[in-house]
Amino acid sequence: MDARTLAALAAVLFLVQFPHIFHLPVWVSILGCTLIGLRLWHHYRPDIKLLRLVLSPITVTLIAASTAILLRFDFGYSFGRDPSVAFLFVLVAAKFAEIRRASDATLLLCLAAFLLLTQYFYSQTILAAIFTLPAIVALAFALSILRDSKNPAKNTQQVKLVSKLLLHGLPLAALLFFIFPRLPGPLWSLPEDAMATTGLSDSMSPGSIGSLSQSAAVAFRVEFDGEPPRANQLYWRGPVLTEFDGRNWNTSKSAVETLPQHLPDMGDLVSYTVMLQPHKQRWLFALDAAMSLPQSDSTNIDGQAIHTSTRLLGRLMGDGQLIANKPVSHVLRYRQSSVLSDKMASSKAPADNTLYLPGKNPRTIEFARKLRSSSTSDLDYAQKVLRNFNRDLFRYTLQPQILGDAPVDEFLFQTKAGFCEHYAAAFVVLMRAADIPARVVTGYLGGEMNGDYMIVRQADAHAWAEAYIGGVWQRFDPTGYVAPSRVEQGLSAALPNETAVPGLARYDSGWLRSAQLRWDAMNHHWQRLVVNFDNDSQDKFWDRLGLLNPSLVQLMLIVIALSLAWSMFILGMPSVSNRNLSPNEKLWNRLCRLLHSYHFTRLRNESASEFLQRAALRWPTQKERLIRLDKDFTALRFHRPNNDLPTVARKHIQKEIVLLGCGLSVSRFHRMLRRQPKAGSIDSTSKA
Repeated sequence: MDARTLAALAAVLFLVQFPHIFHLPVWVSILGCTLIGLRLWHHYRPDIKLLRLVLSPITVTLIAASTAILLRFDFGYSFGRDPSVAFLFVLVAAKFAEIRRASDATLLLCLAAFLLLTQYFYSQTILAAIFTLPAIVALAFALSILRDSKNPAKNTQQVKLVSKLLLHGLPLAALLFFIFPRLPGPLWSLPEDAMATTGLSDSMSPGSIGSLSQSAAVAFRVEFDGEPPRANQLYWRGPVLTEFDGRNWNTSKSAVETLPQHLPDMGDLVSYTVMLQPHKQRWLFALDAAMSLPQSDSTNIDGQAIHTSTRLLGRLMGDGQLIANKPVSHVLRYRQSSVLSDKMASSKAPADNTLYLPGKNPRTIEFARKLRSSSTSDLDYAQKVLRNFNRDLFRYTLQPQILGDAPVDEFLFQTKAGFCEHYAAAFVVLMRAADIPARVVTGYLGGEMNGDYMIVRQADAHAWAEAYIGGVWQRFDPTGYVAPSRVEQGLSAALPNETAVPGLARYDSGWLRSAQLRWDAMNHHWQRLVVNFDNDSQDKFWDRLGLLNPSLVQLMLIVIALSLAWSMFILGMPSVSNRNLSPNEKLWNRLCRLLHSYHFTRLRNESASEFLQRAALRWPTQKERLIRLDKDFTALRFHRPNNDLPTVARKHIQKEIVLLGCGLSVSRFHRMLRRQPKAGSIDSTSKA
């Protein structure tokens, strides 16, 4: 293994490992990079005994086994995305540490290619694709060095050749991207990791949503069919919490599936497409109140929707929560329609858990009974509770005080400062204390338009309340009475001086924010047009071309025809430099290409006669023919003018080149049968 090949392999490993450094444990990254560095050091200092000991096969095997055990303790589980990718990261470096032969290098490149693909388990943005391109060029460059190790060319020449071949392959890759039949789901799935990504949980405690609102990460993006709704109508419904133990709120396990129900006095219907970021949970998000089940994006031609390929991606529960068929582990795009209403119909009476109230907040219960006795109706009582938040010096903040065992009592009568979950929880407890069924709803409020789509961030996380009044579930948002600007304008307007509000959640007009929004728009279109190009998008593509549901035979014919046309164009197109060559030079280039196909290349400081004499040493059975070709080319080059030698010599040379190609093929076949080393290898002709 020469230094040039080793350096090329090290460059490949650096480029395929670099995207993983940001999400793997620090010790894994250090271990992998250290093994690579030790192998490079050993190449230049083979006399160091300690390096030989560390890089021995036994030591490297022990390092790999120890890594597997440490990953089990670090992550707490062995099978999943994170520990598997981390283990592969170390294994690739360990394979490089013990590399000795060309066959080891080939296996290493295969492992490196697979490790390169695993970065898409974490991110499928444009940045991930940009990281991929130099790694692919480096992989191809390393393969070219392994192929031409005996006749090495300059690095710049090989990089140009590799780049040219990759550019030639791009149209074929694009062809397969658009035409290859899509499956409705991924080709494979990974075991679910134990840790979920940032997002709402199925439980809520004081301060949980406040901490989530300090993140500027994108929760989902939305494309509306028409004009987007007003800010105070953008209640994105998520987990519904009914179980209460005095401090924590949890989702109900007894919710049953139902169908969307429409009330006569509901508002207008709005349709939109959601691109939900993975959060490892089953809930989906939709505006109140959902009037359809989440489904894959349907085809639209001349304003008419065609649902032949539509797939239902989830179901609607009785509490208004949308549940996906499986955990959302990748970006999920689904169509949804909702009615912008603060009321939701219910086909069944409220469950008992919407009234259950543990006796851990006695002052709140006593206050509710006094307020209820002076109220004329359930709605009048709810309005009095909301007015109490407005006039009793309550304060909206992301950094409230820590509450004890009776959090609602302490919040209402002592601290009087909290985030949306404090107000929603207190309102629901006050409703239940007055024998009014109530529950907490978590989700997101608002969003920011960025061109033709809306960005909803984790900073927009919100909690509100619902109470069963007048035979329907009605939405109440106590936060709107304490901080009206939160509902009308967003988090940054309600907390302009809070340092905990992330920068991207602040609606300022700085150049940095504008650049970030442009980058997000690019990633959005990349996700929509490239990453999410599924079977439904492919159906739309065929519809635009006027081909409705082409058969498999038609697809095969299209692929074969276009591939052949492009291949003939690339392979059959004469180069510009070849057009101006003389007939003699074209014949010489033909002979050189023939010998190059057998890995025999002319050196830069070698004359034509020396080149053919060296070829005669490599192929002794073709020695006489090669000597004749040398004489013919010499006579053709230095012939006297005005005679018939060029025509006769060219015909003879053409015949000899054909016979030489046949002879070389026969020689190769005989070597394969006898399993003998190639003529000219180190074992057979080094002395010659």
